[in-house]
Amino acid sequence: METCDKYGILAATSEAIAPPETWNVIATPDTPGTFQLQTLHETYLAATESKKPNGAPEVRGDSTQISFESTLRIRMQARFKPRLKASKELKEKAKVSRKELEDAVGRRLDEDEVKRLKKARREGDYHEQLLDLKSKNKHDKYG
Repeated sequence: METCDKYGILAATSEAIAPPETWNVIATPDTPGTFQLQTLHETYLAATESKKPNGAPEVRGDSTQISFESTLRIRMQARFKPRLKASKELKEKAKVSRKELEDAVGRRLDEDEVKRLKKARREGDYHEQLLDLKSKNKHDKYG
């Protein structure tokens, strides 16, 4: 991990993560998709142009205010992006075949009934809708 001392000098020598290696990521309110990295000493990571011609930019952690130099756009490869598990669960709930629905009801279903049951499965009132369909058609074995 990268550390920043109280003078703004960055180093990567620590073997374990401790408070000096932690950074606060602050979203820029007026520019979506950009951030500032705040150090433990409440200063910001900033990159400034080199004073030497063709020199590398100077990166320090001693900027006291949010500015153009301290604004970063953080990018990552798609394979490392966090995926929302909730959306996967919703997709799994939505994936139900027409045959499964027809087996549950006990007869062939028309398109509107299939749509209604799939929507009910996503929204969580699947069993109530299933019971309504069964009771309307008197195919409920237990009724």
